Amino acid sequence: MIGVLFVKLMLIALAASTLVAVSATDRLKEREGSCHEGDRKCYGRDKTSPYYYRCANNEWKLYTCGNGYTCGGSGSDTKCVSDSAPPPQPTCQNGQRRCIGSSNPNLYYLCSEGSWKLYSCGNGYQCKQTSPLQAACTSTAPQCASGAQRCVADGSSGSFYSCVNGQWKLKSCSTGDRCINIPGNLVNCQVGGGGSYRPLQHQLHTTRVKAQGILSGLLQTARSKDPITSQWYGQATHETHPELIQETQTTCGVDAAEYEARRQSLVRDLPNGSTAIAFSASMLFIAPHVFHEFRQDSDFYYLTGWNEPNSVAVIEKSEHTSRGYILTMFVSDKDPEKELWEGPRNGVEAAVSLFGADEARPIGEFKRYAERLAKTLDKQGPDGNLIYTDLDANFDIQRSTHCKMLKELLRQKNLGARTHWLTSKIQQLRLVKSPAEIELMREAGRISTLAFVKIMQKCRPGMSEAELQAIFEHECKTALRSNGSGNRSSSSSMNQAVLTRPAYVPVFASGEHALCMHYVQNSGIMKDGDLILVDAGAEFASYASDITRTFPVSGRFSDAQKDLYNAVLSVQQQMVRLCHAESEYSLNEIQHRSTRILREELKQIGFDASERDISNRLYPHHIAHYLGIDVHDTMDLTRSQRLKPNMVVTIEPGIYVPYDSKFPKAFQGIGIRIEDDVVVGRTLNDIENLSASCPKTTEDIEAHMHKK
Repeated sequence: MIGVLFVKLMLIALAASTLVAVSATDRLKEREGSCHEGDRKCYGRDKTSPYYYRCANNEWKLYTCGNGYTCGGSGSDTKCVSDSAPPPQPTCQNGQRRCIGSSNPNLYYLCSEGSWKLYSCGNGYQCKQTSPLQAACTSTAPQCASGAQRCVADGSSGSFYSCVNGQWKLKSCSTGDRCINIPGNLVNCQVGGGGSYRPLQHQLHTTRVKAQGILSGLLQTARSKDPITSQWYGQATHETHPELIQETQTTCGVDAAEYEARRQSLVRDLPNGSTAIAFSASMLFIAPHVFHEFRQDSDFYYLTGWNEPNSVAVIEKSEHTSRGYILTMFVSDKDPEKELWEGPRNGVEAAVSLFGADEARPIGEFKRYAERLAKTLDKQGPDGNLIYTDLDANFDIQRSTHCKMLKELLRQKNLGARTHWLTSKIQQLRLVKSPAEIELMREAGRISTLAFVKIMQKCRPGMSEAELQAIFEHECKTALRSNGSGNRSSSSSMNQAVLTRPAYVPVFASGEHALCMHYVQNSGIMKDGDLILVDAGAEFASYASDITRTFPVSGRFSDAQKDLYNAVLSVQQQMVRLCHAESEYSLNEIQHRSTRILREELKQIGFDASERDISNRLYPHHIAHYLGIDVHDTMDLTRSQRLKPNMVVTIEPGIYVPYDSKFPKAFQGIGIRIEDDVVVGRTLNDIENLSASCPKTTEDIEAHMHKK
């Protein structure tokens, strides 16, 4: 009886709160009148309030500026402003962080583009200064038992703590829901603040799994009845690989602050009110139920670090939020029944807690979002907001089903004129590499160099090209992280195979196979007296290396092979020295110069070749391309632009002499290419060759090949 009375009282209270909310909205309409999409007003007359109204779908809705910000101004000048004093230093270096101090323990400054900008650690976290110019957000909650949960504010907040590996991690219910503590150190999410409940993802699936009988035993952990995948992620994180990924990093080598800076740089180049939508790559299948190893879309990865298919990132530019935009991610839910077969997923919660999203929703909700967006854009008319996305296949890369669905919705509303390419904006950001990116590419080059040295030592006549390829790929996988002295660490904990894979399908072309520039069959038998051209590279933490070396199968160059090799090497070394900003060269200009110099080098060893012969037959490919997340990075960007510091490029002249009496007989049937990965310097002395340690001169190659 008491229970029934309690329920009735709760329903009456809920109805009353709903009436209050409705009447408040009605009073706002009466006082302010109708609104136009995007209009803003500060909440109330209190000039220190962090709240403001924003017109959405022709209704006033309440928003918050975030910790450390208050609403100020009026009309079109309404905006969120910092309520903290600026830091003492007027200038700074990108990536530096400083806590505000005891007055605002939740806030910190981050240096972006040479100036300090204010950020919040989020509820339940405070800033801790780890060094004079570095800080980290740490949980204010005590140590915990893995699997435990508790609400930040029981019944009045949608945030809660979840214990992972003995540490509290801040997570959140779905938008509008409230967190409720329940017995067993667990929580539930109250739908919309009302009387029904939305179980958290792992609890929902545990309930379903228990009814499955045999699956229950397969999925539960040794410590609890939770699904065994509930504490796993779909990719390497600090929680799963602390030896590779630091606490401040979203992915190996790249801080969360850098991903934040990338998104802010993108947003600054977009018009006010615009929306950017990035789609993940799709899973590709060899045959039914047999899939290729997944590789993320490069633009999507650059913005988020998220490494799963079936995902969408929506970035809405807003000058009324502390970081200038709102990031919403649509991703796959945790689903233990599917994860049992396909492996773990990051899940919706991790998109917020680990990857920096303001809000995350199940991927199934994207269609409803896209329909609302298309409808809103259509109502705005021809002068409305713009959308930036990539709807069409580029370079034969398959688009996701969600991308195709959005394309059809925009086509139906005739919004093509308001839709612009997103990839061109992102590629401009990707072109110049950050110090963190260069460090990852340095590691990729180091791993590849170790593999090249190994195959030079193992190479012998009678071995197949495929076997040499297998040795190269095995060495890349088993390479250990450098211990700082240039040597490999013996610690097994530093094995980074989880982050290493081939950057592309390699070329192992012996003998006349090298006349085919991208021979990838790698099926021949290497013969005594032949050269083998190897174009291969490791990808480390999603950043590529791309190195080519040509060396003798027997370990010794013949006189003709050495002469031709040294002609190409001379061109390559001279072109590497042009890779600095003060040279004022572009890659296309380096290409033209390399052709002229190669002609002169060949003349000295008996060739009578015109520039047309060089360009069309002997050396028909470009000398260089940009390098980064992709092997052929930022493909939409011209190679006619001047080189800038911290671009990374390849320099790879080659020669492929056909069986033609026009060319000296001693060189016919020989193919040679030499390729290095180069960080463009400001001056000649600033150039860094990422593959400089890989043997390249004939003397070094022969010396390494005889260390068998």
